[in-house]
Amino acid sequence: MFSLTDALFIPLSIFSTVGGWVLSGIGTLVTLIVAWLAKEYLLPLLSTERRKKMASYILLIADEVTDYFRLKYPEIKWTEWLDQAIEKIIEITGAPKEVAARAAQAAIARKK
Repeated sequence: MFSLTDALFIPLSIFSTVGGWVLSGIGTLVTLIVAWLAKEYLLPLLSTERRKKMASYILLIADEVTDYFRLKYPEIKWTEWLDQAIEKIIEITGAPKEVAARAAQAAIARKK
């Protein structure tokens, strides 16, 4: 004999199986979209934050180095020891020469 519960669960199991395939496909699609959005919008934001932190680190080192040279050579003009300060900033931070030069010049300008 065929019972009422058998009649109710047969169509439900067919739809749940088809629905499972559809939902897993939709879940995969949503995951791909979220991954793409994270790559497009979140990674550049995190990269910018890292660069800001690195820039503040370089500026802090430049302040310390220029203070050191200003105290070491108080009678000499800053233009004469600027190259030494730039080389020391490059040695400490590993920054390119242009970045180190801008950081040293900015540190000197803030102290005037």
